[in-house]
Order: sequence, then structure tokens, then C-alpha cells
Amino acid sequence: MSLVRFVARSLFASYFIVDGLRAATKPDESAPEAEAFVHKAAPMVQRVVPASYSSSVPESAATWVRIGGIVKVVGGVMFATGIGRRLGAFMLVKASILDVAIAWPAKDTAHDERKSGQKQALKHLALLGGALLASQDLQGKPSVGWRAEQRSKAAAKHAAELGGKVGKASKKAKKRARKLAREVTR
Repeated sequence: MSLVRFVARSLFASYFIVDGLRAATKPDESAPEAEAFVHKAAPMVQRVVPASYSSSVPESAATWVRIGGIVKVVGGVMFATGIGRRLGAFMLVKASILDVAIAWPAKDTAHDERKSGQKQALKHLALLGGALLASQDLQGKPSVGWRAEQRSKAAAKHAAELGGKVGKASKKAKKRARKLAREVTR
């Protein structure tokens, strides 16, 4: 891992780690902002998950904020350390989606609050974009699919070369066999 990648990942993850720690330890600070989102999301999630788990879906905004904070801390640490960096970045994507949904201003808010909310939402959208890019980062290495395709092409090329060599060798063997057959019949 290059030093630049390590520093960049650490700087990017630091926001999520600090914000996640705040959300996990003091969820009541962000819970009022998340209340509207939770009232819409909790029933949807309860309908989607299997019936045996639907009763376990939290309905409290503070619990959702705390869970989002824990996801941010774990994902940020994984991403910053490089241990499970793509999984960590994917966790940051999920946490960012929750942040964008919470920060997006409602239609009935005052103009000043709406501008402030839009600014926060755009910040979270930018972080979401960075997390999406990070989740696809292969550290300059090609993907498994690309490598498999290249190996397949190389194997096909090698097989064609071997086929050509076998064809030439069989023609030579055919000529030798004819020559030997003529000599034996003489």
C-alpha cells in the first residue's frame, strides 16, 4: 500500500469515525433530525424483512442514529487501516445514504433552514460519492473479471499456437511415413 493511499484513506475515514463516535455515544443530539426519516423507513423495513425479524426493527430514531454511528466507526476503521477496505467503504456508503436521507430538508421548512439543510445534504452526497468511489477502488490492480478474460485470451492464443505446431508436426510425420513406405516397397 502506498503512503499516499494510506494517508488519503485515513483522512477520508476520519470524518466518518468522528461523526460515528458522536452519533453512537450521543444519539439524542441527532435523533430529532432523524425522526421524520425513521417514521417513514421503519415500517418499510419491517415489511421487507422476514416476519420473524420484523419485530426486531427499531422504531426509535435514537436507535437508528446509534446503529448508523456504529456502522460509520467500523467502516471508517476498516477503510482507514486497509483491512477489509472495500467492505469498509461499502459500509460508509450505507451510512452516507442514511445521512443524506436525514439531512434532506422537508418541503415545509423555512427558507433559511432549508438552505442550511440543503448544504448539509450536499455535503453528505459528496461524501457518499467519495465512499462509492472508494468501494470500487482496486489499488490499481485489474478486477478479477478482467484478469480471467485476459487469461482466457492467452489460453486460446496458446491453444491456437499449439494447434498450428501439431498441424505442422503431423504434416512432417505424414511425409516421413510416405517416404518410409516408398523405401520399404522398393
